[in-house]
Amino acid sequence: MFELFQPHNLENTLRIPLPWLGVLIHYRKPDRPGELIFGAVDDPRIPLYGTDLASFGYRSTQAVRVPRGDEPLFRDYFTVVAALADRPVA
Repeated sequence: MFELFQPHNLENTLRIPLPWLGVLIHYRKPDRPGELIFGAVDDPRIPLYGTDLASFGYRSTQAVRVPRGDEPLFRDYFTVVAALADRPVA
């Protein structure tokens, strides 16, 4: 189970079983930080991290901006999470 807590809004806590978790850092402009997106995917066989935007059945964009230089840290963490869920990483 993956849980994402919002400190000031516990009503919008996101709770998703690992087989259905999708995570993406989406960059709209090359010189700007990306948006960290979590959500539920329609197909549990697709990559857990680096999920295609079209694969989300539900997604939640948090108010988290991720500089390009920090993306490898997220990739490393979610690679471990993906291994626990027996899911690939894109």
